[in-house]
Amino acid sequence: MVFNLLSFGTMLEDTKKYFANFDGTTNCCRTIALWITAALLLAFAVTKIYTLILFKKSQKYDAETAKKINSVINGAWLAVALTVAAAFIITFTACYFTEVAAGDESLVPILFYPLLVCVVAAVASAAAIALKPVKLTKIICGAICGGALVAVIVCMAVYYAGGDAGEAFSDLGLYLSAAALVAGIIVLTFFSDRKSKPFDARALAFAAVCVGLSFALSYVRIFRLPMGGSITFASMLPLMLYSYMYGTKKGVLAGLVYGVLQAVQDPWILHPAQFALDYAVAYSAIGLTGCIRCFNVLNGKDRSQFVLGAVIAGALRYLCHYFSGVFAFGSYGAGFAEEYGIALLANEYFYSFVYQTMYVIPEVAIVTVAGVLLLSSKNFRKQLDRYSEVKEKLAEPATDTGNAQ
Repeated sequence: MVFNLLSFGTMLEDTKKYFANFDGTTNCCRTIALWITAALLLAFAVTKIYTLILFKKSQKYDAETAKKINSVINGAWLAVALTVAAAFIITFTACYFTEVAAGDESLVPILFYPLLVCVVAAVASAAAIALKPVKLTKIICGAICGGALVAVIVCMAVYYAGGDAGEAFSDLGLYLSAAALVAGIIVLTFFSDRKSKPFDARALAFAAVCVGLSFALSYVRIFRLPMGGSITFASMLPLMLYSYMYGTKKGVLAGLVYGVLQAVQDPWILHPAQFALDYAVAYSAIGLTGCIRCFNVLNGKDRSQFVLGAVIAGALRYLCHYFSGVFAFGSYGAGFAEEYGIALLANEYFYSFVYQTMYVIPEVAIVTVAGVLLLSSKNFRKQLDRYSEVKEKLAEPATDTGNAQ
């Protein structure tokens, strides 16, 4: 039974050849992207360790000089990360359209193009606000993005009403679970981050960088399940760190943009409420990683704050995918029950539990470990605090109490 569960789809078979899979253009690019990412992470770690040792042992560098050198190195690595992220996005988008043209991938225009317009509107609005952060610009950009999102929902409703998307297991279940999770995320977001500042140029720039990095890393999959969902190379980490730095409100909005990008990248859309659960709401939940820090709990314990926040964000994302699996994809469990001889899989609740557990839990575990390793670096924490808005907010009460030493 355990072997059958682990052999869900062709997951293990794909994993074995994942690190050297040159079968087709997309797999070739994915393999190369994986090794490039691993090489860059290793090079980054070696660079930071070398500079740390150099500054400690050498007497040539005073604190100010070391700070300037560190800033140059960090800026160079940020430029490299952005370049690589942009290259990955362009490359894999080109691969996707090549596969669509060859008939290997399907493209539903009424779903794909409105989502693409929504993404373009969000990116253009962010650029406009960064260049001219006045109230009128924000109102216009908000109206454009809101209109694009409404267009996406209308197109999905038309597609679903036409019967082309297939039958959902339970409309009522989808709507109720989506509404409950949206309400939960909104409440937690506003209670934890009540004094957040409006988006400024710096916050937008960091949001763009983090969304781009997460999107690029999402292509570097360790393995992928047959009906959507995959374990990636810590693709949620940039978004989680963004929420940790800038608070839950900005983190949730960045996660929403990322969710729409995921819908463009790997669309499994059967129902408007299922789209909300699997994409918009699930990835918005990633932005709750900073809630523990915003609540002013475990101050000074960065790793503990990040781990607890990541667990909360991961749990809410899991619930989104779980209810989507129950109410939209639950009917597929009967086919897997027959294929693998596991009668329990015919039960939609058990089927969704198994399916979501196989990728969401490992994904959250990987990103949590990666985040803890990064936050173990004193230099990384200094850089994080340097740009963090949450740190600024938490520092204000300490100044007022007169306890500064």
